[in-house]
Formats: sequence, structure tokens, C-alpha cells
Amino acid sequence: MSAVERSADERHLRLGLGDLPVIRTSLQYIYNLAAGLDQLGQLRAGKLEDIAFKLIGAEQDIRQLLTESVYSASLRNSQNPGAELLDYLNSLVAGDWKREVLPWEIIGIQRRYADFKTVLVSELGVLPSYFVNQKGAYDTLTLLQGGTMLFPAKLLAKVPEAKFDALEAAKALAFEMGTAAGFHIYRCLEAVLRRYWSHVSNGHAPPKVRSVGVYVAALEKNKLGDPKVVAALRQIGLLPVSRTPSLGVLVGSEVDHGTKDNGTTDVQPGVQV
Repeated sequence: MSAVERSADERHLRLGLGDLPVIRTSLQYIYNLAAGLDQLGQLRAGKLEDIAFKLIGAEQDIRQLLTESVYSASLRNSQNPGAELLDYLNSLVAGDWKREVLPWEIIGIQRRYADFKTVLVSELGVLPSYFVNQKGAYDTLTLLQGGTMLFPAKLLAKVPEAKFDALEAAKALAFEMGTAAGFHIYRCLEAVLRRYWSHVSNGHAPPKVRSVGVYVAALEKNKLGDPKVVAALRQIGLLPVSRTPSLGVLVGSEVDHGTKDNGTTDVQPGVQV
């Protein structure tokens, strides 16, 4: 695998989820890695110069996997057989490339590779890997990378401070975290409401408490804003939730906090904000 190919395969996206970032990995990287390393099991005796680049490429791929990739810290048992294979490959390519590679040297490569592969496959098989399936009509990548598209197009232009919560709400929806999604959507609403206050208040000082209920009370007391808008906000303020509403309340979803027969949770979104 060339350096350019490796660079493309290593791309990942950190998706903030509190203090535990979720890392988007490339399945193509694993496929290309396996295809490149399997060449070690198919080598034949001959001139070293005929197989040197395969050995060097395999050495670079293994070293990168064990020391630089997002999987490195989790591949603990693979470190020792991997290091043994790396040392053997380095000892071969360090010699005269014009010489013949003897059959017993090829057997040495294949034996060490087989040992490394057995342990590596075993460790990869128990890594906590998950697939984020699609939520209703919402594309998964849109939820994970372009969450602001779930909201009105003018949101960021008019209320740029709502961007963070808009992105986090979409990520939470993708990961079936209903309460978190509702919380961030509610924060988006509060950000819009603060801007709305600035627009209609005619210079009145904003309420000290930054909650929907307090802002609505201030709008009604000072007879500010569109009565229909204020009435809708009043209904939201009367919901039997505080600052952590459920996803069902705020985005019109059916959220089952239990599990399906296959052990997964079920979230069916239907954004109505």
C-alpha cells in the first residue's frame, strides 16, 4: 500500500460525545491492510530485489497499525508477534538485494506472519465495533457531520451561537440518545428565544434567568412579540420537563427506552421544531 493510499485510508472524524470522542474509522483501511499483508504468505524463494518492496511495504503497514493507528492502544497481544515479524523483515531487507532469498528464509517470514495474523485476527474480532444505522429518513452522515441541516436554513445566519447545540442534537439522534438530543434542541430554542427578545424588546434588559418560562413571562408582562409565538412558547414552557426534555416531547419522536428483540434500542425521529 502506497503512502498516498495509506493517507487516504487513515482519515477519520472525531465526533465529540462528551469526554469520549467517537472516531469514524475507514473499513477500506482494514481491507487494504489485509490484502497487503497476505502477500507475505504467498512469497517464493528468489532474488531479494524481486520481493524487497513487498517486504518494505508490509513492514510499514504493520508498524503503522501497531504504533500510529487508532487501533494501536487496543492491539496489546499483537505487539510481541508483530515486533518479531518486523525485526525479521528488517534483517532481510538490510542485506544485499542481489542475493538469493533462501527457502528457509521464506518459511521464516510465513511462520512469523501466521503467528502475527492469528493473534491480530483474534484481537480485531473482539474490538467494540458498532454500526450506526439510519434513523428514519435521515442520512447517517448528515446527522453526524451536518446536523444543522435538520434546522431552518437561516438558523446559523440569525443565531450562530446555536450551531454547537444543533450539531450535538443531530449526533445524539444518530446514536439513539433521546434525552441528549432533546436537551440540545431545547438549548437551540433558548438561543433563538434570546435573539427574539433582542429583536422585539425595544431595549428592555433581558431576564437574568435564561429559561424559556422566564422569557415567556417577561414577554407577556411587557406585551412584547407576536402573541401566537408567545403562546406557542408558553405551551413549551408548561411541558412537564425542565432542561432535559425527552426527545419525544421536542422532536415528535416515538422513543422506546426498552429494547427490541435483537437487543437494540429503537428511535423513530420526526423533527417538528
